[in-house]
Amino acid sequence: MYTIITRDQCNFCDSAKTLLKGAGQGYTEYNVQSPSSKWLLTLIKQAGITTVPQIWDNKGNHIGGYTELKEHLE
Repeated sequence: MYTIITRDQCNFCDSAKTLLKGAGQGYTEYNVQSPSSKWLLTLIKQAGITTVPQIWDNKGNHIGGYTELKEHLE
């Protein structure tokens, strides 16, 4: 199960979710614009992350964004 941090109206976020679905991989999504997930925005900013999507694998390893996910799944 992957974890993906997204935002609204993000083409790369949508593409990353499509890649995971196409690969038959489940994921949990956190949208930084959702009231219940806004706390994540603070955490990723403190970590120096400035873009979404951000993706982690089921072992907690940070994969990166859409491009890195695509390479990871190939």
